[in-house]
Amino acid sequence: MKIWRLVLPLALLLLLMVSVPMPTEGKEKNELTFIVKSSPYALFESRLHIENKELARDILKGKQVSTKHAPELPFAYVEIKKGTKTETFMISYAYNLFQVETGVKIVLPPETKMKIHSYLSMLRKHHFGESVSWKEAEKLFPRKGYAEVVDIESGLRFMVQRRAGSQHADVQPITVADTETMKDIYNGKWSWKRRAILVRTEGRTLAGSMHGMPHGGGAISWNNFPGHFCIHFKDSTTHRRAIPDPGHDLMITKASGLLHDRIVQGSPEELVSLFITAVNEQDESIIKLLLNQYEADRVEKLLQQLDQIEGVKIHSLESGSSPKDNFLMQEIMATIRVKRKEQKEQQLGVIFLLSRESVIDRWKLELNPLISQL
Repeated sequence: MKIWRLVLPLALLLLLMVSVPMPTEGKEKNELTFIVKSSPYALFESRLHIENKELARDILKGKQVSTKHAPELPFAYVEIKKGTKTETFMISYAYNLFQVETGVKIVLPPETKMKIHSYLSMLRKHHFGESVSWKEAEKLFPRKGYAEVVDIESGLRFMVQRRAGSQHADVQPITVADTETMKDIYNGKWSWKRRAILVRTEGRTLAGSMHGMPHGGGAISWNNFPGHFCIHFKDSTTHRRAIPDPGHDLMITKASGLLHDRIVQGSPEELVSLFITAVNEQDESIIKLLLNQYEADRVEKLLQQLDQIEGVKIHSLESGSSPKDNFLMQEIMATIRVKRKEQKEQQLGVIFLLSRESVIDRWKLELNPLISQL
């Protein structure tokens, strides 16, 4: 009997030792955070956090190549956390990774790119707006309807009410606070410059474009906004022209997340038109996407020159002297009207030179001709 009294407690102790997990050191996790934003400078971003040890391993084991140049079409970003260490990579349009600080490019196999593509497709759909036609948008955002406007670069947001408009939406900020937020988006100065926005209404997020200039009449009298402003959607027009305004059209493309596709697929003439429009709207991020950025210091020099331009419009575009069968280099001759700060508007003839490395690569604007002419 005494023996059982000794054996039974020992047996119970052994059972507890087997059934209760003993404390061990935590297993090292591989956490990935994908980040999507409209430009490298944007404060407004969307993040997707996942734990996928296999994908993190496949990325870090990709072929590493030393490079001096970051991707000219940055598409997204990914942070990989391994233990206490976090590495940040820029993801290019071709789904290769770049670590700008170290000058390392990671070339990924197709299967790894497909995995990244699946995550980014989901995240981009969440981040950007739907590209819907004006015909559909005016039903989703009817007169007297309300919407939240989100500036896709700064993330600042405010509420508006649509009061009128048959070719586009004539809207007003609802409160004084909404007016102040809108003015903050334009750095405290009202402006006709177009900006890419998200318009959230009726449970949908639509890609849109707005300018920041009060004009005309407005029924809301308590918002400290003298008039109304305009919001455009795909295929909407201004009062002055029967076709979509180039600036609004470009910003709607940006707000819908389709800008990279448009640049990669664009013809030389289309890209020159986009460049001039981006200069007119003073959107530095779009200007950079269109350039051959081989020399970073030359890019900055051009941007400084363009900063002196208040407005620019296309008068005409035509093919230059390059042979039509030259598939790697093309000239586009443009006649433009330029208004520089504190100067009168002048008409200029500018020759744009575009190049690409192969017939499957995209066209890029060469820097030197632009620096010498603009």
